[in-house]
Order: sequence, then structure tokens, then C-alpha cells
Amino acid sequence: MKKQKLMPIFEMGKFFYKDPCFQYNSKGNMEIIYKYCYGPIEVLIYGITKKKEFYFDWTFPECYPGDSELEREYKIISKERLLEAVNIEIAACEKEENNELAEKYRLAVEMIEAGSY
Repeated sequence: MKKQKLMPIFEMGKFFYKDPCFQYNSKGNMEIIYKYCYGPIEVLIYGITKKKEFYFDWTFPECYPGDSELEREYKIISKERLLEAVNIEIAACEKEENNELAEKYRLAVEMIEAGSY
């Protein structure tokens, strides 16, 4: 059995962040921004599909507060919208002095702008 490498998790504000992933996962997606929180449960993912499309995937409570049903919004977005989202996260990282994660997001911007995905 292959040992799975654990990704670092960063906490900023109410969200926990996974490192940007520069490889496609088993679902065929490259998750650039992956952040989640537990109260209320919410997951936001920005990434690139195996078809080289940019996407936004958001899971959230249907009728917050008190509803246990989760809704999911998934849509294809523009390259510019993905870059905007990454740059917002870079600014948040800089504000929180999380230089390690900010640098990883800068690498993601470089990769996206160069079309190296």
C-alpha cells in the first residue's frame, strides 16, 4: 500500500487552507485554492480541470443557520476570475503574515499566467 503524503494545513481567520496543488488529482482537477471551515461547514475550491478549464466549487449550508442540508455551486469561470481569487488569497496571507502560503500562491499565479498547467 502506497503511503499518502499529507498536505500542510494553514489556519487563517475562520478558514483552514490546504497548499495549492500543482498536479491533477484522481478526479482530474488541480486544486489551486482549497479552504474550508467547520462553523458553519463551508468548502471553497478554485482550480483547473483536466480539460484545462478554470472552475469554482462551493459547498455550503442550504439555509444557514440550523439546516443540515448542504448545497453545492459548481461553475466554470474565466482565467481572470481565478487569478483574481488567488490574488485575494495572497493579500490575505500577507495581512496574516503567512509568507509560506503567500509564496505558494504566487507560484500558482506564475503557472496560470504562463499556461503551464
